[in-house]
Amino acid sequence: MAKELRFSTVLKELPVFLTGKDNVEKKYTLKELTGSQRAIYNASFDVRIEMDSEGKAKAIAGEGFKSFSANQFLALCLYDADNKLISEEVIGTYPSTMLSQLHDAALELSGLDKEALKKAKNESEGSTTSGTE
Repeated sequence: MAKELRFSTVLKELPVFLTGKDNVEKKYTLKELTGSQRAIYNASFDVRIEMDSEGKAKAIAGEGFKSFSANQFLALCLYDADNKLISEEVIGTYPSTMLSQLHDAALELSGLDKEALKKAKNESEGSTTSGTE
């Protein structure tokens, strides 16, 4: 087990510059999700945990499995110059290619990108304790 843990409560962030039809560039900020925002994201999935025949935990999609759209996710972490979240409705007007890149960056900031999840899975599979001991 680690001898100590060090964290910062300052959210990771990434500046984003968007140019509109008027050719005016506006600054936005993509921020890491807070714990409360991540709970909203996690609650959007109807998933239950079951134990398989070998006693390993396995996530199972529930009957009402819901997905969380990229627009919904970005509405939790894209801020304007006044530090106010951009609404899902406004985000929905942005070009698809831009949204794809913003979504990928937002997932990475919050440790939810494929590489981070793969690393976490590998670390948990290599662990010898269940985390409750």
